[in-house]
Amino acid sequence: MVSQDAVLAQGKLVFLRDPIPSDADHYLPWRSRGEWRRYDAPWEKSGLSTMTPEEAEAYRERFRAFCQEDPGLPRKRASIVAIEGKPMGWVNRYAKEDYPDGWYAGITIYDDDCLNRGFGTEALGLWINYLFSHSEVHRIGLETWSFNPRIMRVAEKVGLVYEGALRELREWQGQRLDFVLYGLLRREWSAGHERGQ
Repeated sequence: MVSQDAVLAQGKLVFLRDPIPSDADHYLPWRSRGEWRRYDAPWEKSGLSTMTPEEAEAYRERFRAFCQEDPGLPRKRASIVAIEGKPMGWVNRYAKEDYPDGWYAGITIYDDDCLNRGFGTEALGLWINYLFSHSEVHRIGLETWSFNPRIMRVAEKVGLVYEGALRELREWQGQRLDFVLYGLLRREWSAGHERGQ
């Protein structure tokens, strides 16, 4: 079994590794604060608040149990860690039952001090490279909402192609939001690597 603190990919600013139990102490404060809450499906986060000590310990226990599970290959989730060793968020992948040859990548930077510094762009690029390199998946997509221009810029910087939008799919706080879609095919990813991107 691969070590729980295995480094999956490393860049100049961040590396991706398996979650470890001490990450829970970083994630707990972020549950109730941070800019990420405004953009990562905020309609689902409205109930998150500061935890009681008992709730926090229960969260740590669940997180420890999660860290003990066999993570499988390729990973479905990884912690984003600054080169100096500070966790700042995570990346994940998920699939939709009807499309087994395509995955979706997600990224959340929880630590506001790490925004707008290139960490997210590097982390998402490392994650996409890791997923394509360790699988035969044909396509990796990314879904977001139109009120999140930061992740749209990041998606384009790492080579994801704008594929369209489901216009005005959701209303949130008096604003109509588009559901924006990006994707990258394996052949496009391979061609980018041949060009040194």
